[in-house]
Amino acid sequence: MTGFEYILIPLIAFLAYLLKAMTGFGPAIVLISFGSLFLPAYSIVATSAILDIIAGIVLLKVDWEDGSYRYWLPLAVAIVIGTVAGAFLIKIVSPEGFHFILSIAIIVIGIWFLFGRTNVDEGKLRCNLPKRCTRGDTGFTFLGGFCGGMFGISGPPIIWNFGRQFTKRAFRQVLVPVFVVAAVARSGMYSLLGIVDLQVMKYVAFAVPGLFLGIFIGNRIFFKISEILFGRIVGAILIIIGVKHFF
Repeated sequence: MTGFEYILIPLIAFLAYLLKAMTGFGPAIVLISFGSLFLPAYSIVATSAILDIIAGIVLLKVDWEDGSYRYWLPLAVAIVIGTVAGAFLIKIVSPEGFHFILSIAIIVIGIWFLFGRTNVDEGKLRCNLPKRCTRGDTGFTFLGGFCGGMFGISGPPIIWNFGRQFTKRAFRQVLVPVFVVAAVARSGMYSLLGIVDLQVMKYVAFAVPGLFLGIFIGNRIFFKISEILFGRIVGAILIIIGVKHFF
C-alpha cells in the first residue's frame, strides 16, 4: 500500500462505521463506493464483510439484552437462507431486469422514512423486542437476504419492516445481530473462494482504528438524536442507495 492508502482506509472506515453506529446499517455504501476507487473491488468487498463482523460484535455489546436472541436468531437464519437462495437464483435468472423495480422500491421506502415515519406517534413504536418474531418478520428478513444474494443489497426490506415497528434503539437491536450473521456468512464464502488473503487482512488492520472511532462518535450521536431526525437520516441514506443502484 502507498502512504495515500494508509490515510484513506481508516478515514473511509471512520465514515462508514459512524453511519453504522448512527443507524444500524449502511457501512457498505461508504466502504465499497469509496474503497473501490483505489483498491481492487473484490478486496474491498471482503474487507467490508470482515469489518462488519467486528463492528457488529462491538454494537452487540452496547445493545445486548438478555433473551433478545430468541427474537433475532430465527431472523438471522432467514437472512442466511435468503442470501443462499438469491445467490443460487442469480445463476438461472439475470437480475438486470429487476434493478429498476428494486431501485424505485428503495427510494419509496426512503421517502416513507423521511416523511411517513415522522408522522407516526412515537407511542406506537415499540421500545423493546418481543419474545418471538412473527412470520412477517421472518419473511421480510428472508426477502432482504434474497435481495442481498441476488442484487448485493439486503437492507431495504428489513429496514422498512422493523423501522415501522420499533423505536431507534430496538430497531438497531434487531439489525445489528442479523447483519453480523450475514457478514459471517459472506466472509466464510469469500474465504472459501480465496478472496480473503493477507492483503485483505492488512486493509482490515489499518481500517480498525477508524472503525472504533466511528462507532464511538456515532453511538454518542445515536443516543442524542430524536426519533424524527433518526427517521430522516435513515430515509436520506436509503434514497442515496436507491439512486446509486438505479444508475
